[in-house]
Parts: sequence; C-alpha cells; structure tokens
Amino acid sequence: MPHLPVSSLVDSATTLPAATSQSYYVAHGGNSPAINYHNVNPTQQYALDVVKLNALGTRANGLYPRSLTNYAIWGEPLYSPCNGTIRETRNDLPDLIPPQTDSQNPAGNHILIQCRGADILMAHLQRGSLMVQTGETVKVGQAIAKVGNSGNTSEPHLHIHARRENTGPSLLEGEGIPITFDGRFLVRNSLFVGKPASENSHVSS
Repeated sequence: MPHLPVSSLVDSATTLPAATSQSYYVAHGGNSPAINYHNVNPTQQYALDVVKLNALGTRANGLYPRSLTNYAIWGEPLYSPCNGTIRETRNDLPDLIPPQTDSQNPAGNHILIQCRGADILMAHLQRGSLMVQTGETVKVGQAIAKVGNSGNTSEPHLHIHARRENTGPSLLEGEGIPITFDGRFLVRNSLFVGKPASENSHVSS
C-alpha cells in the first residue's frame, strides 16, 4: 500500500451486500485532496463516500433527482465490517430531500463501532433503520442498518472512515487511519462488488 504515511491500518470485510450485475463506486476517497475532499481533515483523511451503480451504470435515475428512491444505493442494507462493540448510535434524524443538508448534525444517523484498536464510523444512515444499540456486541457480517440521506449530505451514500481508538473527544475528531476492504485500498473512481462479509477484519501496526 504505497504513499500512506501512517503506522497502522484497518482491514475490514466489505460492508455492502453482494451485487451480481451492479457495482459500488467510490465518489470520494484516497490519500490526496485532489481525489478526496475529506483528506484535509485529520480524522477523515482516508474517508470514503460510496454510491451504487444501477444496471445502466449510473448512480441515480436522472442527474440529481429529488426522490430518494431514484438513487441506487438508497435503502441498501449494511453489515458490520468487523467484530466489535457499538460505541455510539443515532437513529432519529430525518432523511433529507436533495439538495437539503443538515450542517448541525453532520454525520446524521450513524453507527460508531469499536474494532480491535480502531473506531469505524458509518454515517448518513436511514432514519429508523438501525438494528443495533450502544453497548451491543456485533459480529462481522451482521446486518446493522440501511443507507440513507441524513445529516450533512448532498445525496444518498455511505460515508465510512476509521480513526485510532479513543483518540477523539467527539464523534468527528481523532487520528484518522486508512481503511481497506479485504486488503484493497479504495480511491476515487474505484469500483467494487459487495460480497458476504467474512471474518477477516483486523488492525495491524
């Protein structure tokens, strides 16, 4: 994994389900502001924004539709990328109609999982979709929520990033660390096909 000036990383199982004729697409990701606008934020510098491509190869029916159901990733089930403990959740914020955003609650509905030396955040989840609660233990591959459009988001997508465990006083603070999926470091324009999660998540240093 070249050009990653950090001492540790999180390797996780894929959080999205298997798709046969459809793929997931990284809209923002990588270790450079040129391909990942999160990169200027120390906590989110390796964050990923993921959308889904439909059978026509587009992320939505239309350029920027207002109907959330026109986005391919809307309502997509999410699975725990690791064995861990739920540290924080929120489940009551509304899903917004584009281009509305909620800057007061940037992560929107979310799940923060403590996983072998790291905290993994999955954000912008669908209101009322969370299947886990704070303090609960989860296993890799366990269904935990659905993709939504809550918080400071322009359209439905999955935001995911990792930080070193307990390095931030609040949800969006801390020491960001790279996250790979089944050993692969994803960057903007990366395509991947979801698959059933396997017990392969770890933190190496």
